[in-house]
Amino acid sequence: MAKKVLIIILSGERDKGKAIMALNLANHLGPDTRVIFFGESEKLAASGDSEISNLVTQLQERGIIPVACINYAEKSGIGTKLMELKYDLKPVSTVITDYLEQGYVPITF
Repeated sequence: MAKKVLIIILSGERDKGKAIMALNLANHLGPDTRVIFFGESEKLAASGDSEISNLVTQLQERGIIPVACINYAEKSGIGTKLMELKYDLKPVSTVITDYLEQGYVPITF
């Protein structure tokens, strides 16, 4: 398995199970794991769902800070909530490109 894994979560509330699978996987991988919430998954992250919140907290306790797209968050009115939950808000297109250039292997959910 690749040592540097980039997990990109796109699934929203209708596909919450996929987001949970992604976060469970991220919590079982090494320290060179990165997680990005993009699009509808950002609304799920900001919703306060206890399963998602608990899994994200486990990541954060390991020093893995999830990134969310600042543009989507601002357009959706959830940027403040994601910042309160300690997500790192950045332009995701740049972040993904940077991780790929660093040799991260992407997996999407």
